[in-house]
Amino acid sequence: MAAKQKVVAKKKPAAKKPAPKKKAAAKKAPPNKKQPAHARPAVAVSEPIIASAVEKLGEVTAPSGTLALFDVGLVGYLPRPALEPALVKAEVPRDRALPVFGRRVGKGRFAECWDHVAVKLGDGDVTHSKKLGEAGVDFARLVAMDHGALDHWQHEDSLDGLADFVFWGRDAASLARAMRAPSTKEGFGWSDLTVEAAEAKALEADKIKAENHWLLAMDYRPHSHHFHALAEARKSKNGAGTITVGDAKICLFFTSWGDGVFPIFLDLDADERPVQVRVQLNTADAAAATARTR
Repeated sequence: MAAKQKVVAKKKPAAKKPAPKKKAAAKKAPPNKKQPAHARPAVAVSEPIIASAVEKLGEVTAPSGTLALFDVGLVGYLPRPALEPALVKAEVPRDRALPVFGRRVGKGRFAECWDHVAVKLGDGDVTHSKKLGEAGVDFARLVAMDHGALDHWQHEDSLDGLADFVFWGRDAASLARAMRAPSTKEGFGWSDLTVEAAEAKALEADKIKAENHWLLAMDYRPHSHHFHALAEARKSKNGAGTITVGDAKICLFFTSWGDGVFPIFLDLDADERPVQVRVQLNTADAAAATARTR
């Protein structure tokens, strides 16, 4: 009897063989899941802004009716005629402030980076998008600015006759001792010096650095529009700042991805009404999502 019981015990596992059929059924599921994706617009270019899932970065106004998005750091290197082709422009409402929102990636290695930043133009659900152009970024920052405000923008000239000079890096402490520089949040340096005094500090620091072959970064910062916009962005947890230039509010924000080329879209609702102007910063996921819907 004991021998027979052992034979029966060996045969019991064989009764569980139907399990592989469930695995086979699971393999057929993905084709069915893909079908709805073909019926809806590109995920990356049509996802609407939802207030509970985004962060407000600031706001802009566009009295001229034309909004420009571009790397404002280029203003210090390109004359206006050469800069103009680098501006991505959009026609926007001129009678009200337009909020600027950002949505983070939210997961994975780049969770804290922006998926996109958008200037909200109206209500409604986004159903499709029109590409306006691409912003080339060399200084890790973008600005949403009234096109007319560029005529009032002072990129390097101090607005109040004052300037800062700061430095940081491996040998910054050595330079600070040599120049008796106070410490700052970024490293060492001076704030609110006259332009002449700040320039003198910069020249002295550069000479000492070269003589000792020290490694460190230095930044001379006249109190220009660029300075004030960057100062607001640096102290913000979102890396964005709003200031007034002429009669317009502008919003500068760090890309969070560094430099690159970022596509800009006008997102529309089903009735062709503009909902938002969107800078797509997470370009890798956007390309993958668009490919899945083709």
